[in-house]
Amino acid sequence: MNIGERIRYVRQFRGLTQEELAIKVGLGEGENGRTRISQYETGKRKPKEDMLEKISKALNVHSLYLSTKEKTTALDFAFSLLEWDIDNLPINIINEDGKHLIHIDNPIFEDFLRQWSEKQNDLADGKITKEEYIEWKINYGVPREK
Repeated sequence: MNIGERIRYVRQFRGLTQEELAIKVGLGEGENGRTRISQYETGKRKPKEDMLEKISKALNVHSLYLSTKEKTTALDFAFSLLEWDIDNLPINIINEDGKHLIHIDNPIFEDFLRQWSEKQNDLADGKITKEEYIEWKINYGVPREK
C-alpha cells in the first residue's frame, strides 16, 4: 500500500469520513477539507511530513506507518507482510528452535521462492555470474521471448 491507501484504510477502519478526518487535522469542514483528504488518499497530492504527523495523531496510528521518512527496507517489508496478512494471504509464523519463520501458503509465492533459491544456489555454485543473477532479479516475472 502507498501512503494514500494506508490513510484511507485506517480512516475507514476507524469509522471516520473524509470530512471528519479533515476537521481533526485542521483542514476545516466542507468540500475543501474533504477534497484535500481525497487527494491524499488517491495520490493526487502527497501530504507533507507535518500533515502526515497530524493525520497519524487523528487516526491514532504510529506516524511511522504513514511516514515517508525513517523507513528501512526491512520495515517496508514488515508493513507489507502485515498488509498481506490483513488481506487474508495465508501467512503463518512458525517458531523453530527460537527462530521465527514465515510460511506463505500460496502456490505463486512458493514457485517464486523455489526459483529464487535455485538462482542463489546457481550463483553460489558458480553456474551463473553475479551479473546473470542480477539480470534474473530485475527481470523476474517478465516473459522471456522465444
